[in-house]
Amino acid sequence: MNSEPLTKLEVFELLKTISIENLDSEKIELLNAEGRILSSNIISSINLPPFDNSAVDGYAIHKDNLKIFDKLKCTQRIAAGDVNASSLNANEVARIFTGARMPRNSKTVVMQENVTIANNEYISINKIPKEGENCRLIGEDILKGSTILKIGEKIKSTNLNLIAAIGKSHVEVKKKLQVGYFTSGNELKEPTEVLNNAEINNSNRFSLHSILNKSFIESCYLGVLKDSKELIIESINKNINNYHILITTGGASVGDEDHLINILKEKGEIFFWKTSIKPGRPLAIGKIDKTIIICLPGNPVSVHLLYGMIIKPFLEFLCGSKMNTPKSTKAIVKFSMKKKTKRLEWLRVIIDQESSNGTYVNKYPQQGSGMISSIAYSDGIIEIPEQVSQINIGDEFDLFLFDQLFS
Repeated sequence: MNSEPLTKLEVFELLKTISIENLDSEKIELLNAEGRILSSNIISSINLPPFDNSAVDGYAIHKDNLKIFDKLKCTQRIAAGDVNASSLNANEVARIFTGARMPRNSKTVVMQENVTIANNEYISINKIPKEGENCRLIGEDILKGSTILKIGEKIKSTNLNLIAAIGKSHVEVKKKLQVGYFTSGNELKEPTEVLNNAEINNSNRFSLHSILNKSFIESCYLGVLKDSKELIIESINKNINNYHILITTGGASVGDEDHLINILKEKGEIFFWKTSIKPGRPLAIGKIDKTIIICLPGNPVSVHLLYGMIIKPFLEFLCGSKMNTPKSTKAIVKFSMKKKTKRLEWLRVIIDQESSNGTYVNKYPQQGSGMISSIAYSDGIIEIPEQVSQINIGDEFDLFLFDQLFS
């Protein structure tokens, strides 16, 4: 286990060494595959497009008529889906529609608005076409035998159409990660219950339910871990063999009632404990038997930000994907502040202005890790590197938007 808190980079390097043994694959319908992670390459068995076809509504012209533009006779009509392969004679054209198969000896289409029609039979071309204009060639998008998606890639709305276009109705994907999650603390009550004295609502249960609601995850809430070492061990032993991953919130700090770290030490191993990140210092990840244990802090802001920035990429990695760190854009700050720690910091921000000059952000006024409103009312976070001690108006930082972090 680490002796000093790990930087974000060190955390990711360590996480790359962790894996789930023998995560099986399954074949599922493409219609149900969005969000799943491929367990094998997808190779196209056809060309795409599968034949030369017209990109517009217009007239297909004979290859010898690229310099003869008057009194071309329209001898046929070809619509999308017509199956008979046709040919043109010199000085003939075919009325053709978008997606229709091209005549065998034509690779050029004149758009319909660029012709003049005479006697419903002959046309004259008003705009000289280039050879190959408005013709989509066989295989120009995807060649037969090419790999269109690789093992470990996620199926998304942007590539589903491509998979279907090459004729795949089923895909091989990794089976879903089985994830169980706990919240921790004697003080937790459900929102349906009346709060007394020092009790608080069990909001992290709902946060985890939401952020773990991913297509490649099968998650289950396992209840509240009470502040008792014996009861925590009992709950973990009861569930340890049913899940690939167990996630807890709270109970991994250094207080007298924070037992999880000692249990991990005694029952399994700790890969690391504590990060040099604010908020999110008490993060711990370890293993008991074959089950990975992720101990998140109890503060709701830390739960969200650690999940979006670190845990989500880690879960995708465990399910066969690459370790894809979150994507960012650049933001220019409209505030100044002194950074008090030497840790990397995630500041919640609100977008103030977006223009051709850049995205400008203001700091959300309440930055405490227990300030739940800062997640609800902010647009994202900016990441302040460890070496930065002073933030000035006009400084530029990486911006991570919540819509992308938690999607």
